[in-house]
Amino acid sequence: MDPESRAERAASTTEEADPETVVVRVPADPDYLAVIRSASAHVATKFGCTLSEVADLRLAVDEACGLLLRCTVPERRAGVSGDIECRFVLDGPALRVVISRQAQNAAPPQSDEFGWTILGALVDDIIWRVEGPNVHVEIVKRRSAGE
Repeated sequence: MDPESRAERAASTTEEADPETVVVRVPADPDYLAVIRSASAHVATKFGCTLSEVADLRLAVDEACGLLLRCTVPERRAGVSGDIECRFVLDGPALRVVISRQAQNAAPPQSDEFGWTILGALVDDIIWRVEGPNVHVEIVKRRSAGE
């Protein structure tokens, strides 16, 4: 790619609005997941979801958090928080929710596991990934074509 094309691409990228991002961090304890569920409902409403879609997203986020708790062994080192971080990114026609946790060990859910199957039915995309000590579950909800 020539330098002019790079400069044009960089200029067009900076002109686009940055996606709105909301970050919620709670202790990795099921009792705190209600905070993340509540945040997901508010963000979904801001995204323009119907009441049914808000309920689906809340359920999907709750199930993703549960999978993350069930399928990971928490880090037990000094300086490691053990919290769950949930990042909501409103990016044009897509709402991305990335739920993360530091873990010393992680077993990805089986594709035929009930929770994973439910997640797949509620959202457009779901991704499980491990990056070093961080385990992420990313779910994506896209706006309908008519919105």
